[in-house]
Amino acid sequence: MHVLLVTTDLMLISSVGGAAQMAGHSFQCDTRTDVIRDRLSDDQTLLCVDLSAVPAGPSELASLSSPRVLQNAIAFGPHVHTARLEAASSAGFGQVLSRGQFVSRLNQLLAGKPS
Repeated sequence: MHVLLVTTDLMLISSVGGAAQMAGHSFQCDTRTDVIRDRLSDDQTLLCVDLSAVPAGPSELASLSSPRVLQNAIAFGPHVHTARLEAASSAGFGQVLSRGQFVSRLNQLLAGKPS
């Protein structure tokens, strides 16, 4: 499994990278669509999207993702950003969580995905 994190938050990058490594997954972080596009069609990718770091909104990433990647994808953001959370849900992200939920469940979310 390859964990692809879309964020600009340095603390989150460190946390997710460490959790991915502990779970035996490879890890990549970027926010540039042209860089991550190929990963979005690889069904072995677990896409994790920080909704506060995606300028165009979640629909652009959803439209580039394979159905399996999108089904397993996790979108998260501040609980007060209800419009973005709802947009991610409408775009088809498999899980939409508040940022706090994502961080508190991080190890479980990554360990629960088969390699």
